[in-house]
Amino acid sequence: MNATVVNCNYLSVFIYFCQPMIYLILLIFTLSFLLFLLPRKIREYQALWVAVLLSAVFVWFSNKIPLISGGGTLTFNREWIPLLCLNFEFVLDGLSLSFALLVSGIGVLVFLYAHSYMKSYQNTTKFFFYLLLFSGSMLGLVLSSNLVQLFIFWEFTTILSFFLISYFHEKDDSRKAAFQSLVITFLGGLSMLAGILLIGNVAGSYSIDDWIANAGKIRQSNEYLPGLLLILGGVFTKSAQFPFHFWLPGAMQAPAPVSSYLHSATMVKAGIFLLMRLTPVLGGTPEWTSIVPLVGVLTMLTGSYFAVTQTDLKAILAYTTINALGVLVLLLGIDTEEAVKAAV
Repeated sequence: MNATVVNCNYLSVFIYFCQPMIYLILLIFTLSFLLFLLPRKIREYQALWVAVLLSAVFVWFSNKIPLISGGGTLTFNREWIPLLCLNFEFVLDGLSLSFALLVSGIGVLVFLYAHSYMKSYQNTTKFFFYLLLFSGSMLGLVLSSNLVQLFIFWEFTTILSFFLISYFHEKDDSRKAAFQSLVITFLGGLSMLAGILLIGNVAGSYSIDDWIANAGKIRQSNEYLPGLLLILGGVFTKSAQFPFHFWLPGAMQAPAPVSSYLHSATMVKAGIFLLMRLTPVLGGTPEWTSIVPLVGVLTMLTGSYFAVTQTDLKAILAYTTINALGVLVLLLGIDTEEAVKAAV
């Protein structure tokens, strides 16, 4: 079956296909603020309402599986600042659909779990506000096909992670862990942005499609290696790769629903997602197959060693997560069809 690309220049197709992607993200962001307006009696069940919302999101994405598995792609493109190559660009393809299902599906389970877990705590509305905003930001990240737009959602997840890790802000360890994760992942994000701007200057665009179309030109340019290193800086800090892995165990100071959702299942996979998305552009070079697998192996071994020495369950979760992330980076660094399939 030939790829079906939805062109949003046609109003009827735009209304039918493209807007729901944007509506889902906007709906999540809007409802997160409306949590503060819920009556007190209903507010006790706010986590359940959010779980219902994410269930609907999961069902919507699930309904797109036949189209996407058949080679179809849904896209949304709108100009914003064309002189700077900044546009609103979203895409639903195989990779983004997989991660969207991950974010929404695990989100349902986490909010159901949090409904019971957070009953004994106060200010839970603020907690669920941050967590729901994170869900919307993560969906925006994985659906973005403009890399500057992706960076904005990337930093949203960083900031929200800071607020969620510091939820128990009266504890010194929570505040220290929150600031540590914020500094490391924020600096990594700035490194990634610098790499995006550098490579984008070569491609003449920040659109992922344009980067793929100009992959050969990018790999042969003098900006390839510094751009690759800068982007990998963002990937490695976000996904807790060696030697930046130490922030992730500290992040387990957050409530358990946060640890399971952000720091094991979704946010730390953002770096893996970006690595997968940019493999057709930056992969296949000696630099890629030297740097990426080495870091993955070191991370895998580090996570494995510390995981077997722990007795605390959340510490074990943290280090086994580091181990799994290292395995994924190693497979993507090997850069063969079989290795990429294994990573997925």
